Amino acid sequence: MSHGPYDPLLPGPDSIRLLRIMPDKNETAPIRCELCRYSLQESGKGSHLYEVLSYVWGDPDNVLPIFIAKYRVYITKNLYAVLLRLRDYSFERIIWVDAICINQADDEEKGNQIGSIAKIYGQAKRVIVWLGEAADHNDGALETIRAAGKNADFPSGEKIHRAILQLLQRPWFRRIWALQEVAAARHVLISCGTTDIDGYAFCSGFSRHMLSKRVDRYVPYS
Repeated sequence: MSHGPYDPLLPGPDSIRLLRIMPDKNETAPIRCELCRYSLQESGKGSHLYEVLSYVWGDPDNVLPIFIAKYRVYITKNLYAVLLRLRDYSFERIIWVDAICINQADDEEKGNQIGSIAKIYGQAKRVIVWLGEAADHNDGALETIRAAGKNADFPSGEKIHRAILQLLQRPWFRRIWALQEVAAARHVLISCGTTDIDGYAFCSGFSRHMLSKRVDRYVPYS
């Protein structure tokens, strides 16, 4: 009986699969990947050389194909967009992403793997938070937050403030598990469209921006 691209996991409670995204210089080429089995015990304590993707699945009816070995696998458009964003021209990219690395047709496996989520996130070298494609000046919002986090001059007008608030209304911020995922992470990178920002810089920059808005509200203008 064929299980598609899924071989049985290795014995033991710390067995997972990792997704290897194959490089391609052609941005329009199909996404080709491989699944490999991996034990979180292999490197002992410390982080491992894989990244974890934290994202929103998106519309289950809006799907696009990728190739895992010889198999055509359909994934949501939002996941496809971030895999395309992560694919390198020259080097393989190794990530863990729930929709692919867990056999979604195997309820027993899903239950076991969910119990390992904290360890998967906590031992990754980095968690990538994908907010989605750029829209509504969200790139500008992230650049403003980045500048604020560096204590540099940053725009603080009403337009950019609205863009930042719109960014925070992205579906990822409403995910039940989002905070638990990033809380377990050693390092967080937040991505929106083509813009990336360190997770710590995002938090500090956003706090500084909001503080400036409160100060502006109460300081009289001469």
